[in-house]
Amino acid sequence: MSCYVEVTAGGATSEYGALKVHPDGSATVMAGTSAHGQGHQTAFAMIVSAQTGIPVERIRLVQSDTDLVRSGGGTGGSRSLQLGGSAVHRATEAVVTKARALAARLLEADPADIVVDVERGTIGVVGVPAGALDWASLARAAEADAEAVDHDDGTVGLAAQLDFDQGAATFPFGAHISVVEVDQDTGKVTLIRHIAVDDCGTVLNPLLVEGQQHGGLAAGASQALFEEVRYDSDGNPLTANLMDYALPSAAEFPNFEVHSTETPTPLNPLGAKGIGEATTIGATPAVQNAVIDALAHLGVRHIDMPCTSERVWRTIRDAEAGTLPDPWSDPPVVFARMRGVHVVDEEGLAAAEGI
Repeated sequence: MSCYVEVTAGGATSEYGALKVHPDGSATVMAGTSAHGQGHQTAFAMIVSAQTGIPVERIRLVQSDTDLVRSGGGTGGSRSLQLGGSAVHRATEAVVTKARALAARLLEADPADIVVDVERGTIGVVGVPAGALDWASLARAAEADAEAVDHDDGTVGLAAQLDFDQGAATFPFGAHISVVEVDQDTGKVTLIRHIAVDDCGTVLNPLLVEGQQHGGLAAGASQALFEEVRYDSDGNPLTANLMDYALPSAAEFPNFEVHSTETPTPLNPLGAKGIGEATTIGATPAVQNAVIDALAHLGVRHIDMPCTSERVWRTIRDAEAGTLPDPWSDPPVVFARMRGVHVVDEEGLAAAEGI
């Protein structure tokens, strides 16, 4: 078993987002993040569609194009949805505000009486759906009259762009339970079952979150059981290609059991936290701990990762012979030197120990 808390979107906490509605009623989202399989196209389109009623299939994502995307921090630290998604969310809010003002002007109504019907994808006076305008009509009107829409943000037409700054990191958390079987004759470890409960804040798209969880579980279990960079005595890498570097396939894994709890963060409008790496953090120690637990009756308390068949077999033989090494190792000397130059906050230490 393992329990973890992860920090996501640490360091750079801002991201760029933009939205433009076209005269044909379609829309283009631009974001400073870059997807490589996470599903940004789907997630960002859902965010726009939820506020405008524009169908998801009519919303296109532009990313990584430095001619078009003004700025961006890229993808890393599980930041994309909480920062890039929130930037898109805020940009969509800005476009809706502009669209309501434009609709009020065209319909000669008070902007306070203008509402968005996300079911029909129209904007009009409350209680008068027959006179509502669709997004295509509004986009054409915005392009025909440059004075009809506010362009202080540097956009043209019916569009908006901005930077969203979250201000601080978020902290996903979770608990994993792993079940393994160890063959005492060969040392082979078989992963029988893995249950993960992760909390990444608000779940926007359950299928995308589950996909991230499955990928993280596979990577985490792989680190515990298979992956190892090895060198010869001269420092030459022995695992320099995928013929020598062990990577598992789906055949080596059971069906993962993934679940989510939702504790929204107050730092962004989506309530989202990171999920891209969270399950990796929970999976590795859960699998490693399960291997140790399976051999605990032999007195085993530690095995270096990865728990390969050879390494586990040698540990079992050492346990049977009563020659298991002491798992304790002294900390690096640098820690002793640090104690000599750092002043300890005794009051703070006492308070922390009392928690």
